[in-house]
Amino acid sequence: MKLPAIVARHLSFRFTANALLSFSILLGAALVTFLWISADQAERRYHSSSKGYGVILGPGDTSPLDLVLNTVFHLGQSQGIIPLSIYEQAHADRMGRRVGVRYAIPQVVGDSFRGFPIVGTTDEWFHRFSLGKNAKGKRVPLQFLRGKPWRFSHEDLLKEAREQAKERESLESGDKALHGKEHEPIPILWRQVVLGSRVAQKTGLGLGARVIPSHGVGATLEEHSEAPFSVVGILAPTGTPIDSALYLPIGAFFRLAGHEAVKKGEGAHKVAISSVIVDTKHPLGPMILRNLFQRKPEAQAAIPAVEIRKLFEMVGDLTLALRAIGFLVLIVAAIGIFNSLYLTMDERRREVAIMRSLGARRSQIFAIVLLEALAVGGTGALLGILGAHGGVYLFGETLRSWTGVPFSAVDFGLRDLWLFIGVTLLSGLAGLLPGLSTLRTDVARYLSPDR
Repeated sequence: MKLPAIVARHLSFRFTANALLSFSILLGAALVTFLWISADQAERRYHSSSKGYGVILGPGDTSPLDLVLNTVFHLGQSQGIIPLSIYEQAHADRMGRRVGVRYAIPQVVGDSFRGFPIVGTTDEWFHRFSLGKNAKGKRVPLQFLRGKPWRFSHEDLLKEAREQAKERESLESGDKALHGKEHEPIPILWRQVVLGSRVAQKTGLGLGARVIPSHGVGATLEEHSEAPFSVVGILAPTGTPIDSALYLPIGAFFRLAGHEAVKKGEGAHKVAISSVIVDTKHPLGPMILRNLFQRKPEAQAAIPAVEIRKLFEMVGDLTLALRAIGFLVLIVAAIGIFNSLYLTMDERRREVAIMRSLGARRSQIFAIVLLEALAVGGTGALLGILGAHGGVYLFGETLRSWTGVPFSAVDFGLRDLWLFIGVTLLSGLAGLLPGLSTLRTDVARYLSPDR
């Protein structure tokens, strides 16, 4: 009988014990693989989500990382405000040194709808913002799954700023006609909203549905019942946080009750905004803007790519710790293989003695024990790796709905192969000592009638 057949018979004799050992190896390998997939997908998602956000201009009294997390990923509270003049200078590429501004898009945040953030902006968000470049080198704009964008241009924003400034000046001058009239009604054409794809999926809203924003993003919210909005468009999925937000005209955001949009400033620039998304044609544009804003106390320039790299450097130790737990599970499982083989060696010595008496060489018997350990470990490792990928494939959509991170389940790589090889060799190492102990079996003793 050939060695593989003998190994298969030995494994079948102790099927339950070997299956449990393989299952423990499976759990460890699956855990390590899933952590690898999760870490890679999260990092890939964070980096891909920052495409199009060359520089973010925002309040100078906050950290650049907080500004990036709030603007790009909609995490945390609004970081503050900056004068509208910052946006106007960026839009006109008049920041002191021309950096070739491709687009400068304003944003205001602070409201929400059913837990999803609401962003006030201009229609340049739909027409000019880019998700990077495709394989052909062409820039990728936002696409619509259904409907169309609303209209509120850069010029409309400047006009609204002048109107807001005049209103504030009249109020400050004591104009009785405007007393108690701090919020002008929102025009019907501005009462339109575009949904991200995940918002539409989670809320079940379609075109023509009614959306009433809530003031704030915390647990206690107050609805803006005075200003219902109508859904006019739903964005196509992007796999980024853009899918998890609602977008309405920035002018309508200014006029919602409770919004202190008009701040102290000069001339028509009394309207404040949360941030400005800037993309430059010059590759060094982001660095030039960041250096320029180091001398501007009212605002700062944060580079998302730099801040995200810093973020993953900070969480690198945590990821390493999680992976170490997975490897620890594998080591414990390998110790289990060693114990199983070693503790059963005494009852297997008679089998060894019989095989020796029938002409089996010591090396062949050693190979049988070693192959058993390799088979148990290799089977568990293979099933664990396939199970992790298969689980993500089957439940990827559920994971995406929970986390917002799109998972790619069949993204096999060399490290999966190395994990399989490493776990198999670790299991073989666990069977090394029990295998060596078979070489010292006393054939005459274990074939005697007394045994």
